[in-house]
Amino acid sequence: MLTIIKFIPLVFFIFITCLAQGTFANEMSKVGASSKKSLPEVIFETSVGTYTLELYPEKAPKTVANFLAYVNEGFYNNTLFHRVIPGFVVQGGGFVKGMKKKQNHSPIKNESNNGLMNIRGAISMARTQDPQSASSQFFINVTHNPSLDFQSNQPGYAVFGKVTEGMDVFDKIIAVPTKTIGNYKDVPQDDVVILSAKLKGSIVIHGEAKQTDVADSDEYTAGEHYIVLDKPVATRDSSKIEVVEMFSYGCPHCYEFEPLVKEWSNKQTRDIDFWFFPAVWNESMKLFARAFYTAHHLNIAKKIHMPLFRAVVIEQKNLSKETMLADFFTQYGVDKKTFSKAFNSTDVANQVKLAEERVNHYKPAGAPEIIVNGKYRIDRMRAGGIKEMLAVADYLVNKERVTNGTISR
Repeated sequence: MLTIIKFIPLVFFIFITCLAQGTFANEMSKVGASSKKSLPEVIFETSVGTYTLELYPEKAPKTVANFLAYVNEGFYNNTLFHRVIPGFVVQGGGFVKGMKKKQNHSPIKNESNNGLMNIRGAISMARTQDPQSASSQFFINVTHNPSLDFQSNQPGYAVFGKVTEGMDVFDKIIAVPTKTIGNYKDVPQDDVVILSAKLKGSIVIHGEAKQTDVADSDEYTAGEHYIVLDKPVATRDSSKIEVVEMFSYGCPHCYEFEPLVKEWSNKQTRDIDFWFFPAVWNESMKLFARAFYTAHHLNIAKKIHMPLFRAVVIEQKNLSKETMLADFFTQYGVDKKTFSKAFNSTDVANQVKLAEERVNHYKPAGAPEIIVNGKYRIDRMRAGGIKEMLAVADYLVNKERVTNGTISR
C-alpha cells in the first residue's frame, strides 16, 4: 500500500520539490549522455487520451525489462487505472473491468536506490509493504512524492521512467469521481481503460509488440550472411513464419548453440512456428536421430534431450550402438524392451527418413543451421558465429513479415 503524505510545510515542500526536480533532471542528463542508443519509449492509448513514457534501462535495468515484457505480451491492453488519488498518484496495470485481478509474473528486485525520484510525471512500480513484491502494477506521480523515494537504507518505490507527452491525461483522470469496491478504495466510478500499450518504433503482431530495427536495415546480404535456397521447402504451418533449427548430438557447436536458440525461441511472438530436428547425412547421425524420435515417441523428449547432448559432447560417452542407447534410456525410466520396440518402430523410421529428406532439400554446410520459412539457410560461418546466427534470423523473420504484408516498412 502506498503511503500518503498528510502534511508538509509549504516552504519546505517548495524547496525539496525544486531540489528534487533539479536532481532528477541531472540524473536524466547523465542517462542520455552515457548511452548512444535512444531510450525506449512506450505509447499508451487510454479511454481519456494518449501519453508517452520514456524509460531508463541504465538506471533500472530489471524494472524496465520487466515492464517491457508485459508491454510486449499485450498484458496491459484493456486493463484499468484502478486507483486514483488526487494530489498523489494514478495507479494501474493489474485489473480488468469488474476489478478482476490479472495473473501477473513473478515479483522483481526493488531498484529504488537508483538516484531517480518520485516527482510529477515519474512512473514507478507499485508494490505492497514488501519491497520485493512489485510485479505488473505501476503508478504515475501527479505531484512530487518524496515519501516514496529511497531513504538511506530503506527501500522506496522504484522510478524507471517519466511521462514525456500527455501528462494532461492524468490531470483528467484525477478529476474523475471515485468509489469503494469491496476492499479496493479510490476506484474510478466510470472505468478509465488502458486500450493499448506498445513500444514506439515497434510493430504489433497478434496483439504483441516487437522491435523492427533489424527488418528496416540492410545489414545482412544474401550469399554473404545467409543462403537463399534454390527451391523453397514447404513449411508445416503456412499461416506462420517457420524457423527450424537443424542440429546434431555429436556437434559441440550445436551443444553450445542449444540454450541460446531456445532462449531466442521463447521470446518470439505467436506468428513464429519454431521447431527443431536432428540432421542426418551419415549412419551415426541416423542412429542419434532414431534416439531423438524414440524419445518423442515415448514422451520423454524434454527430459532426455539435454542429458543426451551432454553425454555425447561433454562426457564423450560411447553411445554408438542401439544397446548402448538402451542402457542410457533406462536411466530415465524406460525399460529396454519398451525402448527397443519404439526405436525399431515404423513411426520412428518414417520420422528419420523425413529428416533425411529435409536435409537433402536444405543442402546444409554443416550444423547447427537455421532455416527461415523454407527459403533461407543460416550457417555459423557466414553469419559470423552462433550468436550472430540469431541476429540474421531476426532480420529474415522481419523480412518475411514485410513480404507477407504483416507489417510495412
